[in-house]
Amino acid sequence: MLLHMKRTTLVLDATLYAELKRRAAGEGRTLGETVERLLRLGLQAAAPGRRGRARLPSYDLGPFLADPADRRGGPARPVP
Repeated sequence: MLLHMKRTTLVLDATLYAELKRRAAGEGRTLGETVERLLRLGLQAAAPGRRGRARLPSYDLGPFLADPADRRGGPARPVP
């Protein structure tokens, strides 16, 4: 199966280019393979993950002063 891959031109700082070339040679990979792998790792790390739920404090403020079911805004019914 033939996959179509896009080509692009990157403008890199000389020190960054040298570091990428050094890594590629050290890993026995091409410069393109190294750049692609590092880009994928960077995108995975930057992907927004699902955060855990925050536990918020809760307080008992007593009975309502106004009945929330009463649209007219009358006083709350007495609590038995």
